[in-house]
Amino acid sequence: MSTDEGPAGARAPSGSTERRRGADRRSGRERRRRDVPVEVERRSGVDRRTIPDRRAGAYDLDADTVEFLRAVGEFKSRTGKSFPSFSEMLQILRGLGWSKGPRP
Repeated sequence: MSTDEGPAGARAPSGSTERRRGADRRSGRERRRRDVPVEVERRSGVDRRTIPDRRAGAYDLDADTVEFLRAVGEFKSRTGKSFPSFSEMLQILRGLGWSKGPRP
C-alpha cells in the first residue's frame, strides 16, 4: 500500500495532501495574531442561551390563529403535503367557516 492510498485502497489524486496529518486547529490557542482594539464593543456579556427565543413559539397567539394552524396541520397530515397550494389554503379556511364578506 502506498502513502497516497486511503483506507479502502483507493488512491488519492496525485499532489493531494492528507489534511488530517497537520496540526489540530482546535488546540485552544488564540487565533488572532495581535491584540487590536475594536471600535465598538458588540458583546454584552449576557449569555444568549438564557434569553427566551421569540422565534421558538415563546409568544402568545390568539384563538383564531391557533385554530387555523391546527387546521393546516391536520390538512398536512391527512394529505401528506408539506406545502398546501393557495386553493388548498382557501379550502382550509372555508372548512373553518370563513366566507368572503360583502364588498363595500
